[in-house]
Amino acid sequence: MVALAFLNVLTRYLFRYPLAFTEELLVNAFVWVTLLGIAIGLREGPEGAHIRFVALTEPLPSPWRRAFVGLGFLVFAFLFLILAYLAWRQAADDLALRAISPSLGIPNAVYTLPTPFLDLWVAARALERAMRSLMGGER
Repeated sequence: MVALAFLNVLTRYLFRYPLAFTEELLVNAFVWVTLLGIAIGLREGPEGAHIRFVALTEPLPSPWRRAFVGLGFLVFAFLFLILAYLAWRQAADDLALRAISPSLGIPNAVYTLPTPFLDLWVAARALERAMRSLMGGER
């Protein structure tokens, strides 16, 4: 992705001709990589590797802390389930309308179909973390 972005910058400034297809690929690739990173980050560490606000949960006794952390993961999962639904609607619209990408001329569904599945993966990881926290498997 870095090489593709750099190639676009080079052609834009050296030849005054940007490669339009690179933006199309990069925007969608960044979405996919971000969702992959979120899912992987939820797997790491005792409460996930993502930045979190702990000022309210750290002073609590262990059962309360686990409950609030679990509740946070449940909210996180719910939000990504909503995103998965919305991404699925977008992919379905792209399929129904047979939308074509402007620069490469391929179906937009190629870009939009992976997104709901990645959102579901993030939601599943968050639900897994919620269950671990609520069952006492985490500190």
